[in-house]
Amino acid sequence: MTIINITLDKSGAPMYRQIADAIGVKVNSKELAPGEKLPTHRALADALSVTVGTITRAYAEAERRGIVEAKVGAGTYISQTDKPLWTFSAPERPGITSFGYNVPPTLNRADVFSDALQQLASHPNELNSLMLYQPPSGIVRHREILSQWLAQHGVTTSPSQLLFCSGAQNAMQLCLLTLCRAGDTILADKFTYPGLMSLAKQLQLTIKPVEMDDEGMLPDALRAACQQYQPRLVYLTPTLQNPTTATMSEARRIEVIEICREQQLVILEDDINGLLPTERPEPMINLAPDLVIYIGGLAKTLAPGLRLGFLHLPERYYPHFVNALQNHSWMISPLLTAMAAILLENGAANQMLDTIRTEMEKRWQCVAHHLRDSDLRYQPNGFHGWLKLPDDWALSDFLAACKENGLEVKSAELFIPPGYGAPPYIRIAVSAPPTRDILEQGCKKLAQLLANPPISEFAL
Repeated sequence: MTIINITLDKSGAPMYRQIADAIGVKVNSKELAPGEKLPTHRALADALSVTVGTITRAYAEAERRGIVEAKVGAGTYISQTDKPLWTFSAPERPGITSFGYNVPPTLNRADVFSDALQQLASHPNELNSLMLYQPPSGIVRHREILSQWLAQHGVTTSPSQLLFCSGAQNAMQLCLLTLCRAGDTILADKFTYPGLMSLAKQLQLTIKPVEMDDEGMLPDALRAACQQYQPRLVYLTPTLQNPTTATMSEARRIEVIEICREQQLVILEDDINGLLPTERPEPMINLAPDLVIYIGGLAKTLAPGLRLGFLHLPERYYPHFVNALQNHSWMISPLLTAMAAILLENGAANQMLDTIRTEMEKRWQCVAHHLRDSDLRYQPNGFHGWLKLPDDWALSDFLAACKENGLEVKSAELFIPPGYGAPPYIRIAVSAPPTRDILEQGCKKLAQLLANPPISEFAL
């Protein structure tokens, strides 16, 4: 820390502003280097024969301009010139293992995204065009690339029926806004995605749960629910269902489709987890493209921060959804769809998906070892598992014990529509811990809790 030599003009601009200007000049001339600590308020005030209050105002003005940054308890420093434009980072929480959210495992995505950005930057004319308004339906070439990529993974689509969205949640919102009206009923699995329930509540829709087994929704229960509730549509996650991990057999899918066709019921197929398994039955869109609205996204397979989802729609619905998207946000960012198209076309997306699958297989090997005595359902490439608690554990007591031991899990209560009881299950997102070491520590704690339920007490 050195005292700054500043000449002040007492008849000129306010003193604090002159000091801030002088600091800026010295930074530009490299007399003051990034990261260099400035004098204390008192030291600089004494050197310049001004009040401490004047220095305080000067530093505040310099910070407002981005020239300096104040660090609590450490002083004031010249700002780093290479400081990134983003400020968010996940807080470190020692001793906490989060099994909460179904996020992809922590991977290095910087290289593939950097390459894609460089490719975009190397074509300034095309880049400029991406900065302009585009049709709400999106750029045709981008939809063609997405359709070709989905075909590689067994999903049959037509580019003319694809629509980009701001993530799969936004795609689901567009479906409910376009197809439903307040008071309508939607059928869903007995355990279902909380995001659907949140949207339904916001739009004044009713979710009615339908009984399910290890494959998902039961056909007989679906038929009975159709007759009882006259629903507007049915929401299904036939592959890697959230939270139970159930996957429908192809025979079950065909049976459900036949019932929905009889009842003139639209199917929302949420396939957000569908590309994670290396093998799976035919997606429902392949079996009934005229009846199924297909919801997908790149959050689980590529990067959540890209915020890019998509819909594939029967032809009769497509114009209505384009209009709804235009009313909602005019268009999806062409820059994002271009970025995704590059990664889908150059093979980076497939490499990322393979890396995710491999990582999840290794993580499940760890979990299966430590929770081998537990009643746990999972699939080797999936992100989450569905864990039934031992009989001696009440759900509320187990959740409290997890919190005391630094474990974050999701209760079955979150996956059941209001008014229905929650069984003793929890969902654990094995993909969430940032490292396998942290995952293993969390598994050990879980295993210990499961093996040591509280001692039952008699009640009179």
